[in-house]
Amino acid sequence: MLKKLLKYDLKWCYRPLIIFYILSLFFSIVIRIVEQFNTSFIFLILDKICSAIFIILLVSIFINNVIRIWGRCINNIYKDESYLTHTLPVEKKTIFLSKVLTTIITMFTSFLVIIISLAIACLTKETGIFLKNSLESMAVLLEISVWKLLTIMIITVFLEVLFMVLSGILGIVIGYKSNNLKIIKSLISGFLLYIIPSVIIIIVMYIVGLFNKDIMQLFNSVNNLNSIAIKSVFIGGCLMYVIYNIIYYIAGKKVLEKGVNVD
Repeated sequence: MLKKLLKYDLKWCYRPLIIFYILSLFFSIVIRIVEQFNTSFIFLILDKICSAIFIILLVSIFINNVIRIWGRCINNIYKDESYLTHTLPVEKKTIFLSKVLTTIITMFTSFLVIIISLAIACLTKETGIFLKNSLESMAVLLEISVWKLLTIMIITVFLEVLFMVLSGILGIVIGYKSNNLKIIKSLISGFLLYIIPSVIIIIVMYIVGLFNKDIMQLFNSVNNLNSIAIKSVFIGGCLMYVIYNIIYYIAGKKVLEKGVNVD
């Protein structure tokens, strides 16, 4: 039954996203072509217009992805669709798991499309050399390869975005346990669930820094950071977000299993 739930959840989320994916890839190619003729005033104006549209599309991919996930949770679990959802021979934890898997899959594809689109539109010889030199400098500082550095950076950002979306999902599950002001309580819950753990990460790092001068450099200086301090940000961030995501998944599942107040 999980496969069927996941199929319909993905279909619902991807319906508008596919359009944004295609448009962003299309305009990235157009920008790359137009920039070959930017010596012309007309092509320069066209480049600026396409670039503006391109940026809007990339932002829209992310925003639409998040909104569709949260909207799917509300419509499918608490609104009109919920009357059918809760009559299916499926456990609530399976319904919640489908929503979490949908989040991971759609956010991954959105990340992939955004990265590919940016590479097509912006990765010229000059920018390529600049990025290569910057990444190599940081990789040398951290004493790791460039590919490992890129992987760690992408994973860290992805886990943080996933944490933000899961905060919203858990906020919805908590907010809709109420009998009134469900949307407002969901927004407040989701905001607090995102902000408080983020603040805790900073506080924990500061406390550790009181006993470790390398970590304290993160708070005292922008320059001359050593490899230990930077590694602590990436590795510590990854570990904390993994833990938070697991906790939020378990918490959301438990709250949903206690019952649902259908509108």
